Amino acid sequence: MDITDEQWRESAFSIPVDLRAVPRSEDDDGLRQAMLIVWAALAKASATIKHLYSLVPESAILEFAATLNMQAPDCGLSFEGTESYQEIVKRLGGCLRALERDYTEQDLGSRPTNPKDWLVEHAGHCAYLIPMGRIAWRDARDPAEDMRNFDQRGLLRLRFVPAVVDGARIQIVKAERMARKSSAFGAVLFPDATFECDETPTRFFVKAVRIPNGEAIISEACKAAHAEHCLTTVFPELMIDPQSRGLIQTQLAEKPWLTEGEVPDAPGIVVAGSWHELEHGQRYNIATIFDGHGAQIARLKKRMAYKDAEGRVEDIQHGTELVVVVLEEALFGFGICLDFCNRCYHTSYGWLDVDFAIVPSCGNEVTMDGHIRTAKDLHNERNTRSFVVQQAYPALKQAAGFVLNPDGNSSSWVANQLLTDAPWSVFRGQTLHDR
Repeated sequence: MDITDEQWRESAFSIPVDLRAVPRSEDDDGLRQAMLIVWAALAKASATIKHLYSLVPESAILEFAATLNMQAPDCGLSFEGTESYQEIVKRLGGCLRALERDYTEQDLGSRPTNPKDWLVEHAGHCAYLIPMGRIAWRDARDPAEDMRNFDQRGLLRLRFVPAVVDGARIQIVKAERMARKSSAFGAVLFPDATFECDETPTRFFVKAVRIPNGEAIISEACKAAHAEHCLTTVFPELMIDPQSRGLIQTQLAEKPWLTEGEVPDAPGIVVAGSWHELEHGQRYNIATIFDGHGAQIARLKKRMAYKDAEGRVEDIQHGTELVVVVLEEALFGFGICLDFCNRCYHTSYGWLDVDFAIVPSCGNEVTMDGHIRTAKDLHNERNTRSFVVQQAYPALKQAAGFVLNPDGNSSSWVANQLLTDAPWSVFRGQTLHDR
């Protein structure tokens, strides 16, 4: 429930009392719950209050953090009740930084590694504390000049993701894979593809797709994803039926192009497009996510049904989960077409605090324009990069589809300039750095 800024100020004054109530007998000495209390106060504040954080340099946050007594039940945080909003924000920011520092620096290898154990609950707040810093796209900043907003700087070595975002449960999946420096992203499109739909005056779903040279394109893409050292490879929405999905999985698992004894450099994540399929008698638009060896990581169900120009609605039930995949290199969130490009609502993807939003899509220039606008929002708010692979529908003579490069260069994001006719494309972003 929303509260006024005045109510928020009064509740902030009670945070030291809330901290004193945190049990300190747990393995983490109560630090995770304490962080959740302070983080939630700032993360759920009004835009006006959160803006104040961007007026406080990191040097001031660190200076206040150094004054706190972390052995005290309230971590040394106190208020007289007369502090300005900006002073409150600075103190809360400093307390959060000190808690984060103690939690990470006291880690002797006993912190939970299973995502299920990352869940933290306290006083009505429930979120996953992911032990991974945010990705920085530039060299380390001078603390005196670091004025990033709270959503980019509230935590530096860790990340909170609420357990429920926009009504959807969050599924956190950790892919076991050694990190590497590559930041290549592979996009697969299918020239001259045609759909066969089951239609009524009010509903439709795709029951078949015809793809000239489809098996060859899929096999070559799986091989190229390895050869190009791709971090992520994405097939588009509604282009991968169960037979094609099986081919992708087999290619990733068997890697028939390898010579005997050759060690594969497998991609981190492969999104095997999506398909209209039945589950427990209900139809969904489901994207399947594999690791680079063909093991299924997750199945994501589209949350928003598409409505075409004739008013026919995509004949699916809506999904109730959002997926976040954890690799050693970065965090990845996923959306299927309209889930990401719908501009009638503020995007929920910012709450995921991921480094990359990965989107298989199918649509026209207007659809891609919606993706671009959402990608700009995420880039401004979280510095999140978006990778969208969109099959053109209706089909275009000059291109198979659109691809949004996850390079963060929003000046080049114009839908009709993102067209490509290549079945396989590789996009290379900047080197990833922890910050």
